[in-house]
Amino acid sequence: MSTPNRDLVLLGGAHVHLPDHLRQIARRGWRVTHVHDRDPARRDRLCTDLAATPVEKLDALADLGVAGAVVCSETTHHDRDVPAALSAGLPIFSEKPLAGSGVAARAIAAQARDAGLLLQTGYFFRTIPALQTVRDWIAQGRVGAVSSARMRFAHDGGYADWLDLDGWMTDPALARYGGFVDEAVHALDALQWMLGPVAGGHAVTGNALGWPVDDHGTAVLRFRSGATGVVEAGWTDSRMRLELDIVGETGAIVLHDGALTLTPRGAEWPDERLALDPLDAGTGILPFLGALEGRDAPALVPPDEAASINALLDEMGLRLAPQDTDRPKGPGTWTMD
Repeated sequence: MSTPNRDLVLLGGAHVHLPDHLRQIARRGWRVTHVHDRDPARRDRLCTDLAATPVEKLDALADLGVAGAVVCSETTHHDRDVPAALSAGLPIFSEKPLAGSGVAARAIAAQARDAGLLLQTGYFFRTIPALQTVRDWIAQGRVGAVSSARMRFAHDGGYADWLDLDGWMTDPALARYGGFVDEAVHALDALQWMLGPVAGGHAVTGNALGWPVDDHGTAVLRFRSGATGVVEAGWTDSRMRLELDIVGETGAIVLHDGALTLTPRGAEWPDERLALDPLDAGTGILPFLGALEGRDAPALVPPDEAASINALLDEMGLRLAPQDTDRPKGPGTWTMD
């Protein structure tokens, strides 16, 4: 789809990566012309900063004359904001996760599919060249059949001053998921993108910081292919870390300390070595903008795949909102046929 209209409506300004998205929007020659936010003070501040017009009600979206919507509201509000934008006929970029529950995410994905509208979710790992190379290596059979994978994505935001945890991100009713999920969803999406769907798993979370939500954890997974996986994530690491270990029948892929290598089984030295570019969550919006501009956008996340992340989280017992009385009881173990 190609459009000369480069105006966007922003639905919510809560997300920590909104400044990153706004930077990418401006770089590509787009602009936010309208803002809807349930926090009037935040809405007015954004309107001043962006020279944008406030939007009072979601049912006004169809009349704005914009080319698309950017959803950066609190996760619980995605359940209303994304369907409202789809009903208005707008292509959407939504921050992750897609919705506040697996049920809501599946319904949103179906709505986008039925309407034939673009719906991109901010799983930005798909835009990272090094991880795109990993996916290509696996698809090309460079390591043979994959038997196991481990991915760690964690940072020190819980201890540093750049992540504001004294707000919606630690309110279970607004965040719907905790600190483990906040980072783990990127790894879960990337691993399913590389290795295929997860068949079952178990998650354990911890609370080192004392907020009403968990702040770190680990998931153990089984993929439909038969491979096993481990995801480690959270806000309590000593530094920002993205690590990956993939073991296959004929070789291994390792990403540690910014260096990506592919080493054949039995070899002393890697056959391939690449550097990891600096991480920028704002790149998650680039496939959305590219698609609106009529460009190829291979890093788009299909809505059903984004919704599958929510379903996976819920089945592992990771949904936190107190109104979710159907949350699984007991340990977060599940199996999906």
